[in-house]
Amino acid sequence: MKKDDTVTTHGSLQDTMQVSSIVTRVRYGFRESPVTYTHLSGVTLVVTYAVMLLGAYTSAIGAGLSCPDWPTCYGTWVPFLHSGIVASSSYSTLQIFAEWAHRGLAMTAGFIILGTTIGAWLAYPNNRLVTWSATGALVLLPTQVLLGGLTVTENLQPFVVTTHLGVATLILLCLLTTFLTGWLSSREKMQYEQVP
Repeated sequence: MKKDDTVTTHGSLQDTMQVSSIVTRVRYGFRESPVTYTHLSGVTLVVTYAVMLLGAYTSAIGAGLSCPDWPTCYGTWVPFLHSGIVASSSYSTLQIFAEWAHRGLAMTAGFIILGTTIGAWLAYPNNRLVTWSATGALVLLPTQVLLGGLTVTENLQPFVVTTHLGVATLILLCLLTTFLTGWLSSREKMQYEQVP
């Protein structure tokens, strides 16, 4: 073994130890941090429910097609930066904002669901109910995104709108299962650790 090989092997070992340390911190960091996995899964549940409520509000005020294209809104990501778009639309500013905000919040929820699923596998690798309910929400997410787009492109066809709501409800149930199971597991673990 040459001197250069020793340095490379030592450097490679050091890199491996650093990666292992990062994974350990991610896996066990929830236990040492004031923000726990239960907090993350609870926020995900609330944000997802808020997306559903905002979608219902958007529908109730007749704004389901106020952004006539998808995934953009009037060909842009932020239609309010183009005053001519809002001024020339047959929809009110509130209607356009409601649909635009629904899409933005849904995108945010999607990323949080991804984080919640990764967190479930790191924080509760041996709890199948936590991991698989979070994974179920993540697996349903692409279908939900596709249905959201079809809701617009198919001009609010009742079957598409109803299926969009149905999949959202399934995602919410998966996240509720993830939250409650994680919360009960963490309470049980805290009680076990307090027993002398």
